[in-house]
Amino acid sequence: MKRPVLAAFVLTAVLVGGAAAAPLPSPAHLPTLARTLNEPAGPPARHGNYDVLDYDLDLTVDPGAQQIDGRVRVVLQPLGGDGDRIVLDLVGNLTCDAVTRRAENLIFRHDGDSLVVTLPATLTALEPDTLTILYHGRPQPHGVFNAGFMWRMRDTGLAGDPSDDTPIIATVVEPWSAHSWWPCKDDPADKATVGLDITVPDSLEVVANGTLLGVEAAGAGRRRYRWREAYPIATYLVSIAVTDYVSWSADCLPRIGPAVRLDFHVFAEDSARAVVDLAPTCDMMEMMTDIAGPWPFAGEKYAQAEIRWVGAMEHQTATSISQFLLTGDRANETTVIHELAHQWYGDSLTPKTWPGIWLNEGFARYFEALWVEQEYGAEAYGDFMQQIGRVRHPDLFAGEGILADPDPILPNILIYNKGAWVLHLLRLLIGDDAFFTFLHDYPNDPALARSGTDTAAMIGHAEQAAGRSLEAFFTPLLQTDAVPVIQVEVTISPAAVNLVQLQDPPFELPVPVRIFTGSGPQDTVLDLAARSQSFSLAGFGKIDSVQIDPQNLSLMRRASAPVRSLEIQGPVPNPGPHSEFELYLKDYAQVTVDVYDARGYRVDTRHLGWLDPTGPAGEDGSTPHIFRWPAGPAAPASGVYWLRFFAGSNQATRKFTLLH
Repeated sequence: MKRPVLAAFVLTAVLVGGAAAAPLPSPAHLPTLARTLNEPAGPPARHGNYDVLDYDLDLTVDPGAQQIDGRVRVVLQPLGGDGDRIVLDLVGNLTCDAVTRRAENLIFRHDGDSLVVTLPATLTALEPDTLTILYHGRPQPHGVFNAGFMWRMRDTGLAGDPSDDTPIIATVVEPWSAHSWWPCKDDPADKATVGLDITVPDSLEVVANGTLLGVEAAGAGRRRYRWREAYPIATYLVSIAVTDYVSWSADCLPRIGPAVRLDFHVFAEDSARAVVDLAPTCDMMEMMTDIAGPWPFAGEKYAQAEIRWVGAMEHQTATSISQFLLTGDRANETTVIHELAHQWYGDSLTPKTWPGIWLNEGFARYFEALWVEQEYGAEAYGDFMQQIGRVRHPDLFAGEGILADPDPILPNILIYNKGAWVLHLLRLLIGDDAFFTFLHDYPNDPALARSGTDTAAMIGHAEQAAGRSLEAFFTPLLQTDAVPVIQVEVTISPAAVNLVQLQDPPFELPVPVRIFTGSGPQDTVLDLAARSQSFSLAGFGKIDSVQIDPQNLSLMRRASAPVRSLEIQGPVPNPGPHSEFELYLKDYAQVTVDVYDARGYRVDTRHLGWLDPTGPAGEDGSTPHIFRWPAGPAAPASGVYWLRFFAGSNQATRKFTLLH
């Protein structure tokens, strides 16, 4: 299988007046980018005095009582600093019964979601230490998806079927909900190996991360499943999925790397549909290994386990997939490749901090496009990019928030769709050879697999593959919510294209061009690297006409394009005890405002009703609608908030610091 090739374009630019390629960045360049992109370095201060090396979980799950009893051994490496205490994360509705170290009971305090353990002596950085935590309780829904450790029943609900009370137990804890079911350092920067011993009724099967070491009797009517994830894993990717599965396996032998065993675990009533929907998994594994390199968890399986939920989640080596996605017609095949792509981009290569989440979702979304291109051709690829671009985002992401600092972290379609468009534009800009070198080398950097990745590291790899600085390309795409607004002038004699960027800041932008000559159409891509630039077309012979971005595959608006559908000015003041926002609408629209806090929780929703058009911002006679938040005495606590404005299919996001 060949890697996908975007055949619609010859990725060679013809330009006049362009800047010379900048030299490769020095090592000092990357920390500067990290600071610029607002990605904090290192774990939170409360976690900063230790690094977790290994977790060993031993849980007994009682589906009838919906309760767990657990023991977790935490092997940690002291890092210095505050060495007389350790802070772990554990939700307040679970009860910590004891904490021991070397058979000695330790004093602990369970405040809110923090488990603060006092040590009898100062930890030193000389050797690892081990804490053992005993706990129990009934996990509750948790997190932005109201998921966490989920208790479900089968109950198909089909007419004429009796109610099925078979338990379905599953965990979905992205981003910050691992501590809703086990004590841990719930920080994506601190990956560790994990053992999972799970005891359940013997009618049920347990699917978890890594390798199944064994299944053994555990008393009357119970079995213990012993799983081990030998590769470091982030806490949000640790999972279990439990029910009476119908299971099967297949060996997949990609052209690159060792064979990978594929495991499938589905509900009996969905098995026929699942066989159809999950059949492309090996072909997808071949595409991933051809592009991104060998399966990153050599010696471990790749499983897909059906759960009763609303989506899918890329748990390391054990993806969870909703029953709603198994339709029997491959209608959701892009979800299957999306979660598989995460095994390289997100699981093996994990962001150090949550603002880097677009590195997970943008890459996985773009691999959906690559799968569509491979299976259905370049035109289908273009249609896919349109669907996640202009169709879903009529204003081309303008005003929707900052990709490098998104909020809410999840769910936020920006990190998926604009993230994929960043990669699509990068491919246009640097060409297929450099781009696919980047897609391979980036996830195979052993330093990043060990320490975690961030946007600066990704940019460094892209620049290495391109052989030049890409700061002018990445910075406005990642750090602003602007969109290029281009004034276009085409002349036939002399044959030239003149492009002027009207927005701030200016972008480095690839601009596809189709040139019609007597010998047929020819395609090229212009590298617009300045505010105003002229490109000679003299090398194409006698030209009849020229089309700029004929397939709408660049992220640009014509200067003559209609005004944006939704534009938000403000907040003013910021920070403050309240702030005002000016809303400009192109059309009559129903407007809603959702407010999210820094945890990603929605804390307020305001329905503004149907609002009249206003005219564009800055135009004489335009009268904006004014929205004030908070508007009443019951204001939330001081902090950073994100306001998402919805007007029909359009949306915009603004960040505000509330300061009482």
